[in-house]
Amino acid sequence: MTATQPFQIADNGRQGNHRSAIRQQGQHLPAQSKSSAVMSTNAPPTRWHCTHTLEGHSSWVRSVAVSPDGRFIASGSGDKTVKIWDLRTGDLLHTLREHAAWVRSVAFSPDSRTVASVSNDTTVRLWSSITGECLGRLDSHTDWVRAVTFSPCGKYLFTGGQDCAILCWQIKGQRLLHRIDRHDHWVKTLAVSPDGTTLVSGGQDKTLYFHRIKGKGSHKVLTGHEAEINSVATSPNSWLVASGSADCTVRFWKLNSGRQITNFKAHSSAVNCVTFSPDGSLLATAGDDHLVKLWSIDKGSLEAVLEGHSGRVWSVDFTPDSSLVVSGGWDCHI
Repeated sequence: MTATQPFQIADNGRQGNHRSAIRQQGQHLPAQSKSSAVMSTNAPPTRWHCTHTLEGHSSWVRSVAVSPDGRFIASGSGDKTVKIWDLRTGDLLHTLREHAAWVRSVAFSPDSRTVASVSNDTTVRLWSSITGECLGRLDSHTDWVRAVTFSPCGKYLFTGGQDCAILCWQIKGQRLLHRIDRHDHWVKTLAVSPDGTTLVSGGQDKTLYFHRIKGKGSHKVLTGHEAEINSVATSPNSWLVASGSADCTVRFWKLNSGRQITNFKAHSSAVNCVTFSPDGSLLATAGDDHLVKLWSIDKGSLEAVLEGHSGRVWSVDFTPDSSLVVSGGWDCHI
């Protein structure tokens, strides 16, 4: 690997096979550039530039999520609120105030109609993205809840927290179905593969778990990070898993085997978030160094460094067409 190519996605030298597997469609990628907190491109993308800076939270923005239909942004903050924004205009639509402590993570349901939020108040809440109405409160965690994600079918919700537990909830009836106790320390991040077969979790114990939740296969325990794992993401074709850690690195793993493919130093300080673009061509990372970075999966290279935040960047997400990046951070801005 070189400074211009920090990583390579390859298996037995057959990189071409992986190129077609990871990238679902061919497109031009953005040339390396610098910009700020909310960045977009026109297709085919040529440069990244700031379109909106959203202000409204009175404390750090811990989590941002873009709705699958591309209409909304949800944000969760240390000010104990969840906010829902119009993605196109940047207008604030709803401020949701039921949580009694910091909001750690937010997620949209696959149909974009429901937002789930988790908090230091140990609760999980469900909200209507359309009306802002609270649809339910889920109580079973015994400590701060740090991670939340929906299943691809939208029928189930997974949450993880500082009680070291992962809970599986059925949305219909809002009832607890399963409890998974495998981590030895806090569960900090969760992701479900798009094919619905595997739940991926990472935690304070520096360990990555692949939990088989559908079809044949075994659970896997993966090690390699030298500090806590802050974020995990699965590629759109369910082939790759990316993990980001406080050890400043990103690691890529094969979902079916759990084999580590490669790792590289992504930021000069902790990596707080990793996420794949929906078209599979890019990985976005956010770090304690105040930066968002975009990496080409195809070329194994850094494509853009996005500046603008004045503090740690906690969260980043793409719009469904991969043309917009939304980020939230310590500076209270989106």
